[in-house]
Amino acid sequence: MTRARTIAVAMGLSVIAGARPALAEQQVYIYSVVHPVYGEIGTLTDTIDRSPEATRIDSRLRIAVNLLGVVVSRQETDTTEIMHGNRLVSLQSVTEKDGGHFEVHGETQGDQFVVNATAGSFASPATIAPSAPWVLKRTGEQTVVFTDTGRITNIYISGGDYDTISVNGASVSARHFVVMGDKRQEVWLDNREIPVMFRTIGNGTPIDFMLQNMTAAPVPDAR
Repeated sequence: MTRARTIAVAMGLSVIAGARPALAEQQVYIYSVVHPVYGEIGTLTDTIDRSPEATRIDSRLRIAVNLLGVVVSRQETDTTEIMHGNRLVSLQSVTEKDGGHFEVHGETQGDQFVVNATAGSFASPATIAPSAPWVLKRTGEQTVVFTDTGRITNIYISGGDYDTISVNGASVSARHFVVMGDKRQEVWLDNREIPVMFRTIGNGTPIDFMLQNMTAAPVPDAR
């Protein structure tokens, strides 16, 4: 398998975090995407809008792998998830990946979450969670939907002990969780329960997502 293919396989994110309830506000988190051979290959920008009625998560992934000045792998994914409490009610995503076009459209229908995607149609109980680092809160078994493909799978979440990691040259104490499913993923939460780093491992290649900066601004008064 080529390195470019290894990167593409590793891009399916399924990580965990415990998002603490917050006042209505918009928060923007920007992560650098780091490959062990090619270095920084892109960015992930998560914009989170929380209100008493719902939480909306907009994610923008931009990946480009250059080899001797030539782009050998490219991925652009835009995803929107809407949660009512702990329940996923809507998932929409569009991915352009190495010349391929992929879409995911999912929504709650009665006691099921139904997905229609380029990869096929899937259904699960309405208690499903998206594979995003802001909404999965507990250890143990969990059913998730991959936001870039619509595929539904079972994972097992363990850990939660404190660990010290280096983020942008600074030592950070964070809780370390491990997610086992089709592949291994890891996430580190700081004392604000924000993912300061997460990692996905596919075919032995770890891809790291490292928090670079965050902003938070109050939502304008609608009155």
